[in-house]
Amino acid sequence: MNDDEINKERIKQIHNMLMEFASGNFAYKLERSDLDDDIEALTALVNMTFEEIKGSFLHQGYVNLNETYKHLVQMFFVLDTDDTIVAFNSRIKQMLFFGEDELRLKSFDSFLSEDSKQAWNGLKSKLNNTNLDSHEEFITLSFRTNQQLLLSTNCLVSKFVDSVNQSERIVVTSIEIIKSSSERVEELRKSVSSGKVGNKLPKYAPAPSKSKQLNLSFTDIRKIRKVHDHIINNLEKPLSPLIELAHTFGTNEYKLKYGFKQLYGETVFRFLINERLRKARLLIQYTDTSIKEVAHLTGFISAPHFSKAFKEKYGFTPRDLRKQSNNEPV
Repeated sequence: MNDDEINKERIKQIHNMLMEFASGNFAYKLERSDLDDDIEALTALVNMTFEEIKGSFLHQGYVNLNETYKHLVQMFFVLDTDDTIVAFNSRIKQMLFFGEDELRLKSFDSFLSEDSKQAWNGLKSKLNNTNLDSHEEFITLSFRTNQQLLLSTNCLVSKFVDSVNQSERIVVTSIEIIKSSSERVEELRKSVSSGKVGNKLPKYAPAPSKSKQLNLSFTDIRKIRKVHDHIINNLEKPLSPLIELAHTFGTNEYKLKYGFKQLYGETVFRFLINERLRKARLLIQYTDTSIKEVAHLTGFISAPHFSKAFKEKYGFTPRDLRKQSNNEPV
């Protein structure tokens, strides 16, 4: 293809991405290229924007009293030892936009992005070298759809022996689940009311007495959501003391502390740190901003402090992620 045809195809992919978004589907992203032009800049911006919207959507799901998504992605592949797809569930056709004939008896890695092919080959080598009859391992894979979008999902890869055919099989299962908000709120309400989270008393306060059981009104929820939005929009700034933050938004420290955890499942401070790290990960993946500047933009006091928190959260350093995003050897 010439340059004009390539650019038309790239713009078509962006259009497909926007159409998926318009239908309420946040599962996909665009594959990045090595080109340095306006379309590539737009691609990065679209990916970042969708990640932000998806994150906000999931957060708001916890305070919406109606049911929200439970299954975001669900796929199931059965492979033989040559990586040939011998069976799959019907959901895959809806997620990847391929017909049954386009999937059956095709090579599994032909539907993966280049980065995921390398990760998959590494895992396959490990599976082939194990002497166990069964083996399970988690891996993140990005699938190419028929619309040239990327579907990134966490997969459980299982190796077992088919007793009927006396042959080895590999099962790749992908499922992303989020509890309905009503279940989540009820679960957290019980935890807070009993003064227990994860069967442990919280360190920051004694167990509340019956007179201090927390019942949030819709007005309380609106105020706490405003605090949530304020934190999201000011990640680079130091967090005000909770008593000041509470008074600014017309509530009290007790309601803010326990109400925030009841609605969002974590303390105000932990939420702040997680959101800073989430934003930092997006900046590292989709921009060329230096790691030192990313630390500054996300409110960390120093680059070393940021790198330590980032590795504790994700299991790898910001520099490792930047190299992986640029397709450089780590």
